[in-house]
Amino acid sequence: MSPLDTQTRKILSSWDIGSTTKLAPNFIITGHGRMMAPRNEHGKLIAAAAKAALAPLGLVRKGQSRVWRSDQRYWVIGVEFRPSGWSKGSYLNVSAGWLWHKKEFISQDARFPVDDVGDAGFLPFESIEQFRPRIKHMAERAAEEVLAIRERFRTFSGIHAHLMAHSEREDIWPIFHAAVTSGLVGDIERSRLLFERVHARAQITNVSKHVTDSYAELACSLHDSLRFRSIIAGNIQYTRRLNRLPDDPDCLDDALDFQGEQ
Repeated sequence: MSPLDTQTRKILSSWDIGSTTKLAPNFIITGHGRMMAPRNEHGKLIAAAAKAALAPLGLVRKGQSRVWRSDQRYWVIGVEFRPSGWSKGSYLNVSAGWLWHKKEFISQDARFPVDDVGDAGFLPFESIEQFRPRIKHMAERAAEEVLAIRERFRTFSGIHAHLMAHSEREDIWPIFHAAVTSGLVGDIERSRLLFERVHARAQITNVSKHVTDSYAELACSLHDSLRFRSIIAGNIQYTRRLNRLPDDPDCLDDALDFQGEQ
């Protein structure tokens, strides 16, 4: 082991060895003899900042993770203070995930970059004093983005317009989501064409049989609007249960009925 550095020697020399743990609960000594904050100290700062900024908006932390979720009934806003694989600190991911495809996780279907939160999007942990105000700012920026997303997607037409604007991409999922919302708003021909594109993409990409069965069932139900909506509503409730969200059987009907009143 490397010898202790001078500062550490001075601090240790002033301690009663028998009570070191009590006197210095906030420090650990590395294999190089240097003192540093405990490994989870930055995690505690992230959790505290996120709770202060996001909990008042109704977001709920997913277990003890760095993920917070805003339940929007048939979609979810996700805020993730994503760790780095190389150093302590946090990236910030803010996204929206649509729940009408059965899955055991909340996907990041629409991502919203947040500026001014770190160097190239990453906020490094260097010290408690350096990190505390900056992670507070990051959490507050996340809260601002949550409010902006809620306003952007306040109505179903707002979501549908967003998805249609991204439906020309070659990725299968933006096309699929646009096909779903097109069917729900009654644009059957456009939905059919989009599902055909989904099928074409599925032939050249590695997608599971579960996915192909899902879009095939929806495409075959377009002629029956009640059945189409029923399948989508069932998928939403299934995904909600898998992700430990409470049942909300009327969420889609309420959204579409409200849309019809606009």
